[in-house]
Amino acid sequence: MRIIIVEDEPKTKEGLIKIINKFTNYEICGVASDGLEGIKRIKELKPDLIISDIQMPGMDGLTMLRQLEQEGISCYALILTGYSSFDYARTALHLGVVDYILKPVDIKNFISVLRKTEAKILKENSEKINTAQLIWSLMTCEPDRKEQLIRQLSNQLQVDDRMEVTLFLVKPDSLDQETAGEMTHCIKDKLGALGIRNFHVVHLSFSYGILVLIIDTENNKFLKKMFSVHILPCLNEIGSCYCSYASLWELAGLENVIARLKGLLSYTFVYGSEIILDQEMVEQLEFAPIRYPLDLENRIRKEIMNGNYEKALKISEKFKKMIIESKGRPELIREYTARFSSGIYNVAKEYDIKSEPLLIFHYFINNMIESKTKDDLILNYEKIVNTILNGTDAEIDVDNSTVLKVINFIRDNYSKNITLSEAANLVGVTPEYLSKLFNEKINVNFVVFLRNFRISIAKRMILSGKYQIQEVAEQVGFKDPKYFSKVFKSVCGISPSEYRKVI
Repeated sequence: MRIIIVEDEPKTKEGLIKIINKFTNYEICGVASDGLEGIKRIKELKPDLIISDIQMPGMDGLTMLRQLEQEGISCYALILTGYSSFDYARTALHLGVVDYILKPVDIKNFISVLRKTEAKILKENSEKINTAQLIWSLMTCEPDRKEQLIRQLSNQLQVDDRMEVTLFLVKPDSLDQETAGEMTHCIKDKLGALGIRNFHVVHLSFSYGILVLIIDTENNKFLKKMFSVHILPCLNEIGSCYCSYASLWELAGLENVIARLKGLLSYTFVYGSEIILDQEMVEQLEFAPIRYPLDLENRIRKEIMNGNYEKALKISEKFKKMIIESKGRPELIREYTARFSSGIYNVAKEYDIKSEPLLIFHYFINNMIESKTKDDLILNYEKIVNTILNGTDAEIDVDNSTVLKVINFIRDNYSKNITLSEAANLVGVTPEYLSKLFNEKINVNFVVFLRNFRISIAKRMILSGKYQIQEVAEQVGFKDPKYFSKVFKSVCGISPSEYRKVI
């Protein structure tokens, strides 16, 4: 618990500091000698608790608390009082005052009051709607509720119309909630270490990511560079992620800014994952017109049919330079690459060329369509090309078909109760060995792959609008809808019903 002491008598102030330091683990984050100085320190440091004398020269303690209340700054306070002002103290309990402490201070009683106050603060804070919930409500509510939610959020974050709010949206590439949690913790640590005080970090969902709000600092114009230099590289050490940036005055229209931040992330394909994207950068982009090279597809199909793999490889390289490495629109580059790869896939399948690995090609083509960067797209494109044309891709050569057969089995049976032992039996290996193969070859274990595959199917079903949540749960292999919702939230960060509203 972080405490500010507002007291004009030096001996009383020093005595309180000694007691707190000796008998508790609480942090005294600031001191002030009157109410005016107290207000300044409270706004700057945002303590959990204020301990203030009532009677002080200049601005007294109650005037200070009253002014904080008028400015919409909620706080918890303990007041110090002598017997002569005891009745006066009791009238102040509506100003955020939790309790009073009589002078001279009795150590045992003082510590007891501090402990009770901490318990009260923790209990009340746990019952309050948190920032993430308020933002979700703002993004999904009816229009007539937006104004009320903005007021509530502004009060909770202590933002007024004279304050600039800087926002970063960080989108982890991983589905796992643990990665998002680790990134959230990293952002908080780094911002604190950089001396940024008034900030909030909330994990909205897998589809949106982690929202960072930094409120009215003197360093606003340097925040993007600071985030880029000191925070984004640390996040990329945890896992690959993408980041966008914007700012606004007050919080009106916050939901629209968050939607724009999400839209900006699609341009990671152009700039790469190590750049923080903003609206100005996107507006400066100029895309070159590109057309699907049907002649290259026909040529590569012909060379594959004739067994001229060396010529086919040269054609595939030409496609990469002409389309993937072009300055065309990201959505067209992804679409054309998936289409060209499917053409290679289909002719190889038709002529039974390296047919065994083709079971997994749909997996890589889907990755192309969803790729966030050109590097991701090229990686998946080359997996298909190299496997068919020269067989050099070791990652796809997954113990010659063991993992491929299991993935195909999952694709056909995900609605049923599938176990690791059953899948291992199918391909004649031990469960331990199969789990190891999954980790080595596709970087996730069997259980995580099965879970993510089911949730991926579930997301498509939810977005179609044709199914109830219970129907979705049953069709992707969950007998208990409550357990399905729990797993869905652990992967995506939000419940299935919230996903339906927001996406």
